[in-house]
Amino acid sequence: MIEALKQQVKHTPVTMGLFTITIVVFIFELIASHGQTDNARFLVSVGAKWGPDIAHNQAYWRLLTPVFLHAGIMHIVTNMLTLWFVGPIAERAFGSWRFLMLYAFGGIVGNIFSYLLSPLAISVGASSALFAMFAGLILYGVRYRDNPTIRAQGATFLLFVVLNLFSGLLAPTIDLWGHIGGLIGGMMSTVMLGFVGKSGQYALSMRLTMCAVTMLLLILTIYAGGSVS
Repeated sequence: MIEALKQQVKHTPVTMGLFTITIVVFIFELIASHGQTDNARFLVSVGAKWGPDIAHNQAYWRLLTPVFLHAGIMHIVTNMLTLWFVGPIAERAFGSWRFLMLYAFGGIVGNIFSYLLSPLAISVGASSALFAMFAGLILYGVRYRDNPTIRAQGATFLLFVVLNLFSGLLAPTIDLWGHIGGLIGGMMSTVMLGFVGKSGQYALSMRLTMCAVTMLLLILTIYAGGSVS
């Protein structure tokens, strides 16, 4: 088992790094909150997405920190199991540094969508980044659809995403805009960065278009302060 873990760290260092950092942060949450990690006031104090603070104090770091915060044991267990099992697949498809960028970019875009469309919701969790990961793997399945294994894998992830988005409609505590934003951010990041190898690169025009969309999102984020009370 130890040898298998060493191989996991060797071949998917970003996945294991993200997993470790998130677990360490949650341990800190448990200690600092005295076990009340789902307390809204506590979550805001440690970096949850909270629109008024972003708008009035330019606390844009709150667009990234929620990716590493979780509200409760089941919340982190579900997300980290997903990262543990699916992360290595994505890291091999993208390569380590592209996967890291995908995870971070998707998480930030997810929180931007949540900030713009649901600013008063207090949001935490790696879900936005995980949805970005799924988006990347769905596009991977489309890009290499001639490979039946990769195509089937992409179709499975697409079904998973659809079911999760539908369940999110029925659960008012889920930040649906964060999930949708993460999905969109993952697609944007995938087009801009591509996959491992030259055949994994998208056309320059598509990459430049996604860069322009990214700039538009940043502008909207900066100038959204007046609409957040």
